[in-house]
Amino acid sequence: MKVSEISNGSAVKIHASINGHNIVLMTEAIFGVSAGLLVKPMEYFGKYMQFLEPSNVQIKNKRDGRVYRFMSTTITPVKTRYGYFHLIKSSSSLQPENSRRAQRFNIEKLGVMSVNGDNQNLKNCIVYDISMRGMALILDNYTKVKVGDSLNVRFTYGATLHSYEVSSTVVRLFDIDGKRAVGCTISNLNVDLIGLLDTKRKQQFTETETNLNPAISQQEQVKEVEEDIAKDEVPASPRTITISGNPLDPSNLEHVERGSIRQSKRDEKIAQQAKEIASLLDLRDI
Repeated sequence: MKVSEISNGSAVKIHASINGHNIVLMTEAIFGVSAGLLVKPMEYFGKYMQFLEPSNVQIKNKRDGRVYRFMSTTITPVKTRYGYFHLIKSSSSLQPENSRRAQRFNIEKLGVMSVNGDNQNLKNCIVYDISMRGMALILDNYTKVKVGDSLNVRFTYGATLHSYEVSSTVVRLFDIDGKRAVGCTISNLNVDLIGLLDTKRKQQFTETETNLNPAISQQEQVKEVEEDIAKDEVPASPRTITISGNPLDPSNLEHVERGSIRQSKRDEKIAQQAKEIASLLDLRDI
């Protein structure tokens, strides 16, 4: 998959390094264009940043929920008729991580469960998340389970409060936000549960059009943006900050006025000359 094929509204995380100083920036995909992926603008002290060196990019694609990690060629600010944005370019093909892992969906609903078929002693639990292969449950402080125990879980979900029943087996113990939890494999993937997972998937990954101009279609918006990018990819104003030097060097910080730096050096020189003159006067007195 090309970077331009990333879905609208996908979360974008950029990892960059400046002489050993790591920075992380968050933004959001607008839509793909022929040159790359248009994302919301990123600023530093009111100026747009440009990454002329390759940077690590992580994107959670809204269409399929998968995470893509790749190396960008450049990330530069672009000026369009709709305002300033950033354009991410990459020459490499994007491959999803954990392609075999089943997508998990948050549920966070109160349920009851029986342990090893003991239906006379039901326990409270919270169904934290669920997938086609398993689910995570948060337990109360009084419920004791171990790896290999069979859990029969019931909970209601949705506007109609439909009741779901899941048979599972404990495969691991862990914590969720400091609370005791268990990870389970699902033994009976029934029709009701498949329908619930399909509904959650459609809700989470429904792609919506980006309306920079509601008067025209997204396809026409993309065409207009591509025309603007072809005219001027790096805007002349406002100024940009190039991520390529030592960020601690005042001469590389564009938000520090050059006049202030020159005046500081001039003051230091005058102070040194005054000190030398004072020393000569002290020797004359002797």
